[in-house]
Formats: sequence, structure tokens, C-alpha cells
Amino acid sequence: MTTDELDLVDEIFGPAPGEPAEQPASGEPIRWESTSLAGSAVAVAPRLAPELRGPLARPGSAHARFLRLARLALAFAIGLIATLLLVTAAALAAFNAYSNRVVPGVRVGSVDVSGLSRDQLIARLKTDYAYLAEGEIKVTTPVGVSTITYQEAGRVPDVEFMADAAMRVGHTGNPIDDAVFMLRSAINGESVPVAVRVDPMAVATRVRQLLSTTQVLPRDAQATAQNAIYGYSPATLGHIIDEKAVSSAIVDGLTQPDAPAAFQAGGALVALDPQVSDADAQAAVTEAERMAVDVTLAWGGDAQAQSPSTGKTAIPATTYSIAADTVRSSIVFGTRADGSYGAFIDPAPIQAYLSALAPQVATKPVEPSVVFDKSGKPTGVKNGKDGEGIDVAATSQAIVAYLGSLASGGNPGPTVAIVQAPISPRITPESLSGMVIIGSWTTVFYPGITNGYGVNIRVPANTLNGQIVAPGQRFSFLAAIGPVDRAHGYTLGGVIENGRSNHTGAMGGGICSVSTTMFNAAARAGLEIDERHPHFYYIDRYPIGLDATVYSSGGQTWDLKWTNDTPNPIVIRGYTTYGSKSTITFQLWSLPLDRKVTFSAAYKANVVRAVDRTEYVTTLKPGQENRAEYPTAGFSTSRTRTVTDSTGKVIHHDTWVSHYGKVDGLLQIGRAKTPKPTPTPGAPAPPPAALTPATLASSPDPVSGPRRRKAA
Repeated sequence: MTTDELDLVDEIFGPAPGEPAEQPASGEPIRWESTSLAGSAVAVAPRLAPELRGPLARPGSAHARFLRLARLALAFAIGLIATLLLVTAAALAAFNAYSNRVVPGVRVGSVDVSGLSRDQLIARLKTDYAYLAEGEIKVTTPVGVSTITYQEAGRVPDVEFMADAAMRVGHTGNPIDDAVFMLRSAINGESVPVAVRVDPMAVATRVRQLLSTTQVLPRDAQATAQNAIYGYSPATLGHIIDEKAVSSAIVDGLTQPDAPAAFQAGGALVALDPQVSDADAQAAVTEAERMAVDVTLAWGGDAQAQSPSTGKTAIPATTYSIAADTVRSSIVFGTRADGSYGAFIDPAPIQAYLSALAPQVATKPVEPSVVFDKSGKPTGVKNGKDGEGIDVAATSQAIVAYLGSLASGGNPGPTVAIVQAPISPRITPESLSGMVIIGSWTTVFYPGITNGYGVNIRVPANTLNGQIVAPGQRFSFLAAIGPVDRAHGYTLGGVIENGRSNHTGAMGGGICSVSTTMFNAAARAGLEIDERHPHFYYIDRYPIGLDATVYSSGGQTWDLKWTNDTPNPIVIRGYTTYGSKSTITFQLWSLPLDRKVTFSAAYKANVVRAVDRTEYVTTLKPGQENRAEYPTAGFSTSRTRTVTDSTGKVIHHDTWVSHYGKVDGLLQIGRAKTPKPTPTPGAPAPPPAALTPATLASSPDPVSGPRRRKAA
């Protein structure tokens, strides 16, 4: 810098503060001065006395002017820093003062909310904008005018939203930025818009209430059947006001903050078409007329080959007919699965017809024989065979499809093949698992002439062995053993005729030992006893009052019957032992029942004693004896059986009454034949053979047949 330039600077800025216009005399000491900058004391650099500055510090020299310029720049920098510190301090103070309050100059709409806390702000807004919830809308429709209030529409000032918006102004979290914004908003102001809230659901609900009375629903055309004649009722149009459009218009208007205290909204009638037209109903009637025909069902023959069964052709072809009236009664009208309206078949009447037909055409299965192990437990089956029956569900579907084809104008053919399904035997190897003996009984018998030397007992025992009684099935003794004749292994046995024993007077005599044993096994299993009859007289091999005779002659039959009233099948095991003293045993096997069976005590009442007589006959060798009858006392008795389940509830309570007749004994003794004397005129006739009392002898051959006119 040249000397002239320094002089120019010195002239512009003048002497330094506190420095005299003229330089002090040589030898003046160094001193410190202070000056004030922005209200703060600031130390000023020491100034050299003129005598120490030397030649460069001469007044007006370039160096002196440079020093003055440097001092000025330093003072400006220090002042700027001080100013920034002051501004920062002020910003921090303002940030802290309005941290939880609305900054100055903020308005919500026209309401000044400066300096308010959030709770104060909400209270202020609720008061100043309460009028926004007051007003009404007039809904004008072609059928009249209705009113909805703002309160019913859920219109209120949204004070929460407005308060949050006002609190966000000037609260960015940066103190400097917030202080600047506060200064600007205090000077220029900041406005937050007014907000309202409307409940669209409340509006829609209220609109529906107002307009529900104005709607007229359409009526569908409907096909009808009356007195076997098809017709239809025509359809009618409906109308309704578009609730959605009315609700949208109201919501749009109410969400405007400057909405008037009252405004109008309206809607026009909208036509509603029926879902089922007259043409639809007429088409349904045509379909019904096509379906109302006789339906021919084919069973066996070619129809059987079309079934999903074994494909056997042993069943001859047979046809059955479903009458047109039955088909007509099953036709209904309505919306089908594909959404179209028309006629279709209610399968219930068709299935009822097939269920009634099924027993007529079905072939029963052949129940298998049950195989028992050495302990007598059923372990398997053999020789079973499936039967053939109607698959009701599948056949019903085939008939419905057949009639549906007719309805659509098709030609499905003259007949519908009955779908066959196998009928399985009731007993399978799996069903035998877990079986136990639920009832059993053993009866002693003595093979002799009165029971065909045991044949009439062993044959039915073998026949019943392995038979199965299904749940709910009634067991008939006479039906289960089959025909009682020589062709099936039976022979003659004992019977009582006119109070006297005929030891070979009935086919199958002695079979009552079998029926009595079966009765006691079923009774002790707790099963339902349907029919039981006592013998003519009491046989001491049977429990008192718990015998069961069977009888069949001409049109009169006495049978033993019981029902399997359990949910499980029952397998019969029957067997006999051999020897002069033999036994017959029946065991009933099934799943555990948990039934308890008790019997009342045995007793005898109204006892009538029998007598024993001796008769001498010439049919025996002299001295030979034959016990023709054993004396048996007559008496009355009754036995009561009570069956309860595991809870103690009574299942069966039976009383069986028996009246046993008296039978006098008869011992026959042979004697020699004597010639007839020549009658002497006037002489008295010889006396008849005498009958004398005899001592009762025990015999192992009591008459075990039913004491009736004939044995079964």
C-alpha cells in the first residue's frame, strides 16, 4: 500500500478511539484503554507511545493507518460473535417458554390460540366451534321431504385434529429454526384450517330409516302347481331411492367447514327388476310338464351289468314303475344350483319310494359261520356271502338326472337302471374282536327214548351254534332251528297226551331242553324276552319257574322269542356233551353290556300232591317192570327278573307266572296171561286188574318233552 493510500484510509476512519489527533511527545509510556462493543467491555490492544514506534509509527504513516484498520476489523468480529451468542440465548429461552404451548401468532380459522396448552386449546375450540354441530339437512325425494340433523349425521368440529395441527406449528425440535419461525409467526401470523368430522355410517343408517318406507320391492314371477295343473303368477316391478347416492351427497356437503346451517339433498326413484321374469316362470312350467311322466326302473339283467356291483347276471331282469303322480309330487320350483330359476326334483319322495322297494328286490346276504377256538371263544368266520340291494342314494341321483334330461328336451331312453349295492353279512372277523360271554346256561339231560336218545337235543344245538342275532333283531326259536322233521335229523320223542306220557308220540320230543337252555341264557344276559311258556308239569332238571316249552300243531304255536336290544351283534354258541348224563350249553357272545340281572327267590304255592300206582299188564313178561309215569306234584309259582344298567336305571322288569299240573305216577308190572273162564249162567264176572299204590323209584329217564298234546 502506498503512502497516499494509507493517508486516504486514515482520513476516512480518523484516529483510533482514545487516541489524540496528534501523537504524544517522545518518551510517553505504554497504556491500555478499553472501549465498549455491543454493551460489553472489550480489551483493546496496547498502543505504543510515539517515542517507541519509531519511524514507521509516525502520524500519517502507512503503518499507522494499517494498524487502525486491523483494530477496526477485530472489533467487528468480536461484536458479531457477541451478537450470535445473544441471539442463541434468546432462541433457547423462547424454545423453552413455548415447548408445550402454541407459538405466538397462530390461529385456528379465526380463533387466536397463541400461548395455549393442548388442553386449553381443545377447550377453546370446542366452545368457539360448537356451532359446527348445529344444523340440519332436508332430504327431498319424489315421495316427500325428510330431515336429518347434524347431530344425527355425527357432524362435530374435529377439535383433536385441529389442536394437533396448531401444536405442530413452530415445533420442529430445532431451537434456532423454531425461534426464527416464532419471530416470523409473531410478526406475520400462521393460520390452521378449520376441520369437521362426519360419521358416514350414521348418515347411511339415518338415510335408510328415512327411505325404507319409500321402497317397493319387485315381485318375482312364480311357477305354481294346483290340482295337478301347472301355472304361474306374473312378476311386478319395484322401485327404490338410491340410498348410497343420497348418503354420499350428504357426507360430501357436511365435510365442508363452511357448510350452511341448513342445506338440501335429494334422490330420484330407481326401478328394480324382478329376478324371475314371466318368461322364466313359463319355461319352468314347460320343464315340469316334460318331467311328469311314469318312470320305469330296471333291476337285474342288463341293468345289473350297468351297476357298480359284482357284475353277476344271475338276477333276472325285472322292471318297476314310479307313477307320474309320484314324480309330479316331487317336482318343485325355485333357484337351482347354477343360479337359474326352473323346475327340479325333490329327491325325498323318490328316496322314500326306493326305500320301500328295496326289501322286495334285495337278496339277503348269507351270514358266515362263526369259528370258535378250543376255549369256545369266537375267532373268525367262514362261508359268508354278500347279498344285493338297492343303492338308494345313487339310484335317486340317476332318476333325478333322467328327469332333468327330459326337462331340457333330451331323450335319455325308456328306463333307468337301478344302481345295486352289496349287502354285507352282519358279522365280520373285525366285529368278533373283544367279545365276551354276556349270558350262558347249561342243562342236564339223559339220552333215552323220550328225546330220541339225545338226537332231538343235539340237532337243534348244532343248528343254533354260530348263528348271529343282529342289533334290534328278534330271535324266534322255532324259526331259527328250521323244520322239525326226519329230513333234518329229528326223530320221535316223548309227549303228554290226556295226562299220560307217550314216549314216542311226537316228532322232535325232548326239544324243550334246548328251548329252556336258550331261555335261561337270554334271560341272564339281560335281553328283552318277548314270549315264553311253562311246561304242563314241572321238570326238576329245570330251575323253578324258568323253563320254556315250545309247541306247534296245526294253527297253534307256542314259541320262545327274545330281542337283541343291544347296539352289538350277538353270536350263539351251542354244544352238547356225551354220556349217560349229558349236558347242553348255550353261550351268548357279544361286546360287554355292563348290565346287572337279578331274580326273585323260587317258591311253590298251591301244591297238589301226586300219587303213585301199580298196574299189572300182560304186555310185559311176568315180573318185568316199566315206569310209565313218575309222580309229579302240581303247584303255582312266579319269578321276577330285574335288569339294570351301569347307572342303576331299570331296563327290564319281568314277572313270569307258571301253573304246573299234577301228574300221578304209574308203575307197570308184567303178569302171565290167564285163559278166559267159561261163563256160568248167573255167575258174576271176574274183577278187573287191580291198581295198587307203588313206591316212587328214581329213574335217569324222566320225560323231557313238552307236556302238551304234541311236542314241537
